[in-house]
Amino acid sequence: MFRKSLTWAVLSALLIVIVGNLVLYGKIAALPIPIAERIDMGLVVSWLVTGVITLLLMLFTFKPLFKPVVSVLFFITSMATYFTWSYGIGIDQDMIRNVMETDTAEVSDLVSPALIGVILAVVALLVLFWRLPLTYPKGLRGLGVRGIWLVAALVATVAVPWMQYDLLAGTVRNYRELRHDVSPANWMVGTSKYVASLTRAPLKHQQLGLDATLEKPVRPRLVVMVVGETARADDFGLNGSRNDTTPELAKAGVVNFPKLTSCGTATAISVPCMFSYENQSNFDVEKSKYSDNVLDILARAGVDVVWRDNNSGCKDVCTRVSYQTVESLEQPGNCNKECFDMGLLYQLDKVLPPKPRDVLIVLHMMGSHGPAYYKRYPPEFERFKPVCKSNEPKDCSQEALTNTYDNSILYSDHVLAQLIGFLKTVKGYDTGMLYLSDHGESLGEYGIYLHGAPRWMAPPQQTHIPGITWLSAGLQQQLGVDEQCLQKRADMPHSQDDIFHSLLGIMGVKTKLYQNANDWYSSCPGLQLAGTSQQQKPLEQ
Repeated sequence: MFRKSLTWAVLSALLIVIVGNLVLYGKIAALPIPIAERIDMGLVVSWLVTGVITLLLMLFTFKPLFKPVVSVLFFITSMATYFTWSYGIGIDQDMIRNVMETDTAEVSDLVSPALIGVILAVVALLVLFWRLPLTYPKGLRGLGVRGIWLVAALVATVAVPWMQYDLLAGTVRNYRELRHDVSPANWMVGTSKYVASLTRAPLKHQQLGLDATLEKPVRPRLVVMVVGETARADDFGLNGSRNDTTPELAKAGVVNFPKLTSCGTATAISVPCMFSYENQSNFDVEKSKYSDNVLDILARAGVDVVWRDNNSGCKDVCTRVSYQTVESLEQPGNCNKECFDMGLLYQLDKVLPPKPRDVLIVLHMMGSHGPAYYKRYPPEFERFKPVCKSNEPKDCSQEALTNTYDNSILYSDHVLAQLIGFLKTVKGYDTGMLYLSDHGESLGEYGIYLHGAPRWMAPPQQTHIPGITWLSAGLQQQLGVDEQCLQKRADMPHSQDDIFHSLLGIMGVKTKLYQNANDWYSSCPGLQLAGTSQQQKPLEQ
């Protein structure tokens, strides 16, 4: 009996479901419902998923297919369980996208002794499985046997959940977030949706803002936009964090945006979203690849646009503008396998054209990317101690983990302050800077680490992000704003939906797409624009 492939289809499905749903069982056990209902829920979900996986495996009970299919399912499910257990993450289409679009540096940060141990244990089990001498149904009789098993499995799969439908439906309705923990359904559905999004017929590229025109200011504008990585507002000193993580920015005359939220919870979503004309509720990451973003509109209007990257790329935002990587700059002493963010400022003056004209530079930081936060800053910025020198957050105390993360924010503070210092020295331009993170980060709150939670259920630590801006006196005068007016505006709730319109506004580009209400830099009442005799009128809607 235990050499029959059909028997092992059931046993393999049961093992996959038990291993894959350890996190789910823990969450069901913590639900505020009677213990009998929690036990019933765990059993019903396990029965249902085991039945579905059994049905799937029975379709592959042929000698060339069965063991490879079981091995792939078990290995991926085990890896998914490890990461959900270690970091408290949920798995959906966006998380699969994050996995597929990551780079080797990010992967290496996740490698740990615990992960290696899990991989070795899984491989050992699979070696034993491959050594089993299984038998497979053959010929027409074999097809008949498979048919009987399939029908029996289908009836058994449906019968028990049907009898417990009210319990199952009520729990799913009241605790929707649990569906991202049902394994292997979570990663299988997420992967299928991700693949489907890639295989859609290519869309015709849509040009936007063809009416865009560039103002001719008294002096050219040089604006640097800094896209941070994994910085959360709670640990930004200007917002009153436990550690003073922004001592240099506190003295730099910046305007702070304390109520800023992100479009997504991962770089692959937030970066293209913040530059898109579509707002967060309408944004489609795949469709955005076939549409102009604000950088395209600015470049077409006559602004020199340069993207300089110290991260995993621009996520298709900069495909039609100038692009540089920090690694390609060959700067001495700043890079060892990966580069510190100060490298983003290396010879930044050489990016400027020989004759001053309007320029927008986008700097994409490595910022506070985890879980190896201790790698994000040089040793001299290890100010808050004790620290966590591990890429396994659960191995460290909350104090050490927070200190290490805050040291990375402290280093970002230094980089941003140095950038402002550079902008103050540039001749022939009115200069400005804006900074915001792509998304936030969980540091153990609610048992969750890192980021990438589905947006609708993400904790605020993953969506509440820091943002600041600094403008030279000349650029303030050009825009018709001052620090007091900007800070009053900044104290209101804002989101990354504003970036499209704010970049148009700060660069002086007019288009019907522009929305004055979303522009951080729209002129303030009572302030006169440089070179004009009246207040700036709102751009045409």
